[in-house]
Amino acid sequence: MRKRLRFVSIAVFGFCFLVAVLTGCQMVKSDSGKIKDLDYTVCDESKLPEELNKIIEDKRKEPFKLTYRTKDYLYIVVGYGAQDRTDLQVVMTDLYLTPNAIYVNTDLTSKERTTLDGQKVTYPYIAVKCELYDVQVNFQ
Repeated sequence: MRKRLRFVSIAVFGFCFLVAVLTGCQMVKSDSGKIKDLDYTVCDESKLPEELNKIIEDKRKEPFKLTYRTKDYLYIVVGYGAQDRTDLQVVMTDLYLTPNAIYVNTDLTSKERTTLDGQKVTYPYIAVKCELYDVQVNFQ
């Protein structure tokens, strides 16, 4: 009888604990819907902060994604690493704001002609400047 009472007590306690834990959790959907497309400016080296140029120079040999904040702007940079083609460019296909994040999508595309140039290595990247928001940036 005592063992049975102990078993029931443990089972009830376990059930209550499980209910408390599961009801305390909630799923947060990271993309609750697009609020708006963000306006941005594509920046060349001369328009970027000096510190950001140094970071890009250090990272450019490998693919990278980064953000850089100043007191006024958010810079979003996506690089595709070393490429043996000279006809490549990076294009921004999506940059939009949701309640929880900024979403970024880029593509590496070729210009009109497709040539291989094993003698010249390029490091295609895109750097854009946009309004500063206090949300995370998700790269797609």
